Amino acid sequence: MSTIAKVFTVLNLVFSLVMVGTVGSILSKSEDYKAKYEAEQKAHEENVATKQKELDSAVSEKVRFEGTNRDLTNQIADTRTELTNATATADQLRNDNNQLRNSVDAMQASLKTVETQLSDLEGRNKALMDSNEQHRATAAKAEQDKLNAQDDRARLEGDLKRANEDIAAKEMQLVAQSNELGNLKAERDALVAAGVDIAALVGNAVPSIAGKVSAVGPGFVVLSVGENEGVKVGFPFDVYRGNDYIGRVVVENVLPDTSTARVQLKNKSGHEFMAMDTATTRL
Repeated sequence: MSTIAKVFTVLNLVFSLVMVGTVGSILSKSEDYKAKYEAEQKAHEENVATKQKELDSAVSEKVRFEGTNRDLTNQIADTRTELTNATATADQLRNDNNQLRNSVDAMQASLKTVETQLSDLEGRNKALMDSNEQHRATAAKAEQDKLNAQDDRARLEGDLKRANEDIAAKEMQLVAQSNELGNLKAERDALVAAGVDIAALVGNAVPSIAGKVSAVGPGFVVLSVGENEGVKVGFPFDVYRGNDYIGRVVVENVLPDTSTARVQLKNKSGHEFMAMDTATTRL
């Protein structure tokens, strides 16, 4: 029962007592009624005392209830504050979650980009590996070519050495022939000075023809004499420059005024054929 109900109950009891008192006063003339009244009065007093105790208990309960109500009100205020804080925290967490979701989306996009780049790099790596294999094959072939070239070089060096030896031998032969030619020329000059007809004596079929070197090419010379001077294919011409012997050429092609002769023999001194050198069939 609430405190207000208890108060109304007490008031009703008081009102009842008043009514009882009124009735008692009316019936006071009767001793029985008086005794009954006294008994009821006593009971009423006892009831009033009981109700007073109940009222005091109700007041105490009200005070306790009001304290409890204040505590609950404070708890509700605290709870509302905590709820407000929790709502703010939830909003902050929601914002953080949205930012985190955006960051995750950005990271996923970046991851896709990285995966695409990684795929491209793997393709490039495969291409580089294939190219590397080709380069290795090319390098192996180049190394083999190098070894072959070294073998060819060794062979060519051997050929060059033999060629140099042949040249040295030919030069020695040329020196011997030049010396022999000098001796023969001296003998010819001595025989001519003595009045000996050398041509009639040896029966030389090559007439005495003298000319000049008109031009020089690789391995051949052009002479200033031809068919008009009696030059024929196969005629040898010795070439001089002053007192220096340059070498010997043999006619291969004859024209009316010129002829072409291949180089057959060179001197050992390194003199090269030049235009205006003297060329003759006779020493």
